[in-house]
Amino acid sequence: MPHNHAGCQSPRDYFTEQLLTILVCGGLGFVAVQLYMNDMLKHILAPQFHLPVLIGGIGVFVLVALRALSVWREAGELVPAGDPNDPTCQENHVHSVACDHLPGMPGAPNTDENLVDDHGHSHDMSWVFARMLILVFPIALFALGIPNAGLSEDAQRKALGTDVALDPAALEKLADESPIVEETTEPNGDIVRVRQSGKGKFRDVIEKKTGKRKVSAISEGGTEMRFNDLTEAAFDEGKRASLQGKTAIMEGRFQPLGTGKDFTLFRQKMTCCGADMVPLKVRIIAPQSVSDLRYFQWVRIKGVVQFIKAPGSDRYIPVVVLQDNGDIIKIDNKDIKNEYEF
Repeated sequence: MPHNHAGCQSPRDYFTEQLLTILVCGGLGFVAVQLYMNDMLKHILAPQFHLPVLIGGIGVFVLVALRALSVWREAGELVPAGDPNDPTCQENHVHSVACDHLPGMPGAPNTDENLVDDHGHSHDMSWVFARMLILVFPIALFALGIPNAGLSEDAQRKALGTDVALDPAALEKLADESPIVEETTEPNGDIVRVRQSGKGKFRDVIEKKTGKRKVSAISEGGTEMRFNDLTEAAFDEGKRASLQGKTAIMEGRFQPLGTGKDFTLFRQKMTCCGADMVPLKVRIIAPQSVSDLRYFQWVRIKGVVQFIKAPGSDRYIPVVVLQDNGDIIKIDNKDIKNEYEF
């Protein structure tokens, strides 16, 4: 049943509750708008949900303004009736017609008969402050700069798991499947063969002094590729055939494997929100050992796409083979276009 709180409830407590609610709700609306304006929503929500958050924040502002106007007018109309020291009208008592209430409460002049019954609940301010404490939590997080880049390094390590190093001869096997299109002998006696097929173009070198074989990919041109495209292609023969041998340009975080020449490049995929994030990984093979990169470092790479069977499995994994270690470029965090892939 509808009731008015401006009677036996202390006007001080009533307006304190209303003003606190208006303040906190206004803060929530402000945070929603700021998250959108500062592009912080990308850390917790997929792009299709960003605009609804902005609209919701503006909607909260409108409701807060309307409620603030209503409370302001209500405060202006507040005129106590009867003796304010009347002991028959105390806070949180059971309402009766003996009370000398303000208009709209039991026993007051011109009282609506629908408002005569006691509304039977307490106006203890401790519950108000407890409620405000919960509502202010998102505002406090925003003040601390959260959400931000999101997951900690330890959390990402756990999500990535442990990758098994590739067979050192895996790249040589790929080159062997490609016919020789050019062969030359260097002044130092090294034999250099260029191999090319639908699997790409390779530089196959046999060193005269050591007899060692060094195979690297020859990248040409380059196209920006998404991690998700390569991950999906690993499970689809047709997609593997369409991407294999192409030169890819990708940006992601560096995860060392301890083998020196191969490492994992990864970034997080967000479908809806932060709770459904999963890591997308691509294996990178460099011609020389990589030792100047730290874990979690953002890098940009350019190399040839290959699909190689994972050790001890029939499952293919996407691999990008670099022509030179110079194709690994460090990126400053502030220059990252987007932390996540959607």
